[in-house]
Amino acid sequence: MTDGAAGPGGAAGGEPPGALEGVRVLDLSSEFGWYGARLLAALGADVVRIEPPGGDPLRGRPPFAGGEIGANSSLTWWHHNAGKRSATLDLTQHDGRHLFGLLLPHADIVFESHSAAERALLAPEAALERHPSLVWVAVAPLGIEGPRAEWAATDLTVQALAGPMQQAGYADGPPQRIGGEQATIAAGIAAAQGALIALLHAEATGEGQLVEISAQEVYSACQARAHLNWDIHRVAHERSGDAHPVPGMGTYAASDGHVYAYAGVPGFGAPWAALLDWMIEEGHGWEFDTAEGREILDDLSVRTLVDPEAAERARPWLEPLEAALAKFFAGKRAAEIYHEGQARGLLIGMVSKPSDLAANEQLAAREWWQEVEQPLGAGKEPIPARYPGPPFRLSATPARIRGGAPTAGEHNRAVLIEIAGVPEEDLPAYYGEGAI
Repeated sequence: MTDGAAGPGGAAGGEPPGALEGVRVLDLSSEFGWYGARLLAALGADVVRIEPPGGDPLRGRPPFAGGEIGANSSLTWWHHNAGKRSATLDLTQHDGRHLFGLLLPHADIVFESHSAAERALLAPEAALERHPSLVWVAVAPLGIEGPRAEWAATDLTVQALAGPMQQAGYADGPPQRIGGEQATIAAGIAAAQGALIALLHAEATGEGQLVEISAQEVYSACQARAHLNWDIHRVAHERSGDAHPVPGMGTYAASDGHVYAYAGVPGFGAPWAALLDWMIEEGHGWEFDTAEGREILDDLSVRTLVDPEAAERARPWLEPLEAALAKFFAGKRAAEIYHEGQARGLLIGMVSKPSDLAANEQLAAREWWQEVEQPLGAGKEPIPARYPGPPFRLSATPARIRGGAPTAGEHNRAVLIEIAGVPEEDLPAYYGEGAI
């Protein structure tokens, strides 16, 4: 570990230290590595975001806080860079690379997402030779080797190339992108995992290494059984959209939103008959409460309908049952359906909107939401920002959002003087008089 790593990742105010207290990360990555470095910051690492002079161009990505367009108001930037520090270096120039070289001896991990030409300027092989325990994580859309290594890509194009997009959408429509920057988030998680595995090895043996992450490879693995289906059966997974193979399976409209029901799945939750009992108690579905109807509903599931004879017998009941259930759900609030369904052992979930998550009593009880002061730049007062918490909990070394996303170059002085050892009187030579 580095000596004396400090910053937003450090413990403060009597809080217990993070699991990565004392670890320092230099984050030069693109959107494909952002989230991974943020996870390390939440675990207590001192993550220094290295940006070009003036700040990373991706600071201009919408949406913006309060609708005010600016380098320090991008909500996308905030989300992916909370808890980090920022230093600005021009890595295309000798002086910038010199300063970066002064930081390297004090780093445990480097995250980067550069092109081959840019990576050559950083010289990772030479860095690993000079600093044998260093972990260098290269996160790229398609990997850093191979015929397409230099191809540009975004979250959208990686989703398309990796395969999951082919499975998203309706059967009679085109493939659809899955929302939420899923490919870049998955790549970031894999980068954090690879970095920690390599760090563990480095601490045990003193041997660092190059960790390479291809977002295409990471996201291609997020397809459940699709690969096996093709390899074994030569059958491609087809888009089904919100298919309802049997009534009670799929998305249904509520009076104020939607729910997702998963009734009629053998071995999971209460049987369909429990859903019918609920409907009848409230004046719905009584027409299905016959001897034949009960017999069919007691065994209604996807598995049952594979049997041609059972499917033929159930077919006349399916469309009326689907219509009755849709009408029943449409007259209720989503939260009511969810809570009552849970009480009856039915697999029904509420499709949560952001406002629902903000008010979710389970998340509130677990103190998942974490509020920090978000800086907005010189001359502006920080504002409180509410962040979703880390995706893991550690009892002895808690993970937490340890500060808002930094403004560009906010920590130049601290990073260069305290870490790189640059004399304070030399800073104007790099940044100009009055710039620091």
